[in-house]
Amino acid sequence: MKRIIVILGLFLTTVTSGQFNKDKHYTYQELNQLLELARSNNDNETLSEVYIKLGDYEGDVFAEYDKSLRYYNYALEHFKVAKNEDGIQRANHAIANRYRDAGFYREAVQILLKLAPVYENENKTRQLAKAWFDLSLAYKGLNEHAIAIEYLDKAIQLNQQQLNDTLLTIQILFNKILSFEQSFELDSALQTATQIFDLSSSMTQEEYAARSLFHVGYVNKLYKDYPKAEKYLNKSLEILPYSPYSDLRKLIYKELSDVYSKTKQSDAAYQYLLSYIRLNDSITSKNRLETFTNLALKYGTKEKQTSIELLKIEKNYEIAKNSAQRRTLYILAFGLAIVLLSIYFIVQFYNQRITTTKIITEQKEEINQQKIRELEDNIKISSMRSVIEGQEIERERIAKDLHDSLGGLLSTIKLQFDNVSTKNKELSGTKSYNKAYELLDTAVEEVRTISRNLQPGSLQNLGLIPAIRDLINRFEGEHNPDIDFQYYGIPEKLDRMVSLSIYRIIQELLNNSIKHAQASEILIQLNSEDDEIVIQYEDDGIGFDQYNLKHKGMGLENIKSRVNYMYGTMTMDSESGKGMSVMIRVKYQ
Repeated sequence: MKRIIVILGLFLTTVTSGQFNKDKHYTYQELNQLLELARSNNDNETLSEVYIKLGDYEGDVFAEYDKSLRYYNYALEHFKVAKNEDGIQRANHAIANRYRDAGFYREAVQILLKLAPVYENENKTRQLAKAWFDLSLAYKGLNEHAIAIEYLDKAIQLNQQQLNDTLLTIQILFNKILSFEQSFELDSALQTATQIFDLSSSMTQEEYAARSLFHVGYVNKLYKDYPKAEKYLNKSLEILPYSPYSDLRKLIYKELSDVYSKTKQSDAAYQYLLSYIRLNDSITSKNRLETFTNLALKYGTKEKQTSIELLKIEKNYEIAKNSAQRRTLYILAFGLAIVLLSIYFIVQFYNQRITTTKIITEQKEEINQQKIRELEDNIKISSMRSVIEGQEIERERIAKDLHDSLGGLLSTIKLQFDNVSTKNKELSGTKSYNKAYELLDTAVEEVRTISRNLQPGSLQNLGLIPAIRDLINRFEGEHNPDIDFQYYGIPEKLDRMVSLSIYRIIQELLNNSIKHAQASEILIQLNSEDDEIVIQYEDDGIGFDQYNLKHKGMGLENIKSRVNYMYGTMTMDSESGKGMSVMIRVKYQ
């Protein structure tokens, strides 16, 4: 026991003799030792700096954003006690960035908007440029790309006027590219990528040059200029410095596989896909190993702290025991009562700690299960998206084959019939000839109808609203129901797959009402609310009992699949003999 106490004393003496340096890298264990030392010395400055580093550790290494924010707020309070204005600004800036990492973009914007004027008034140019840069990231998280680009431009201008930091300019320009790509301003993205390539080439920064060429290739891929995309992606791969766990190299492999797939170069696409999978697996394994190592370090530190506490308790117990032996029986009894009481509270403390740990473990397990369910749902939706997109591609191919091949052939046959009829006028009066001619007309019209149903040309050429009108016109007639189509505020330019999915949903609903529901009146309403398109569909058909439906048709399942594809919601109300009402909400931005 005496040897343990001596070792413990030497350990504390060694820690006490050290001096904190905020620019030095410390391990998690060392930071906790420095924290205890600063607490014992009531050193607010050191406490603040240690809390900042602990906040960085919890957020950057362990992704524990709640703990990270708690440490930053502790640092902020101690900086205020020490009246350290620079420290207060640093703590607030760190809190804003951690809010952004956790997805609380509005809170991050509020803090940074307050900090920026302070930096400007105090002529803290680098901190001001960083604040504007971080504001752009927060606004990008809010999908407000115009404001994000505005702050990036301000940061670039300030850097060029006062800092002249080329590397900072390159980092800001890369974020501009991401904003341009997300807002589909491809010309601006291409121009910015070229600017970065010129800057990085002048500085012989091969990593940045390779990244800029990657964006040039990626933008050309979005333009569907696949030869240029292939050229610049391969250039990027050639000049990229080798690193066994390069995320950029992984992205290049993925995009090259996609480009070669689009250009029907299956072997090359397959090879780059294999390279992407291998590199992705290597990076995932490396990250997993680092996570396990960091967790072991973190919880190993806690175990050492617990051991020290136990040593302290044991030491106090021995002192109390020796003192009791030298005193009177009354003092001995009194001391024994204190020891028993202490043991009781210690047991209570550890029981409470065990209970708390159990609750935290159960909560974490529940969160993990929820994440697993969300991941499964995302995988299902991703698979569904692939199936739907594949169906539409196959439909487009079949429609083109029918129109260009079979349709052309039937038209040629019809011209031959007309030519034969002209040369042999007696044929036009025969019943068999006229019947064959009518059947040929019917076949030509049937091919056109099938081709138009598979791939509506009006949707590509005119847009969603004219395409729906064209669809409704096909159902006009004496034996078809009256269809009332109303729309308001629908954007002219919608994503191709969103427009096609809405068109297919309405097409499926109309087919159901006409073929199965025996409806005489149909109401279709289409309008936009915020970033959603709302589809309201009603008919006065025979309806159905939605709670006792034995067999769900493919039509209803197709509609649900397309709604899920667009991350939308669908509510349906129907009773036997009372028609059907459907409301669908889908996001279009």
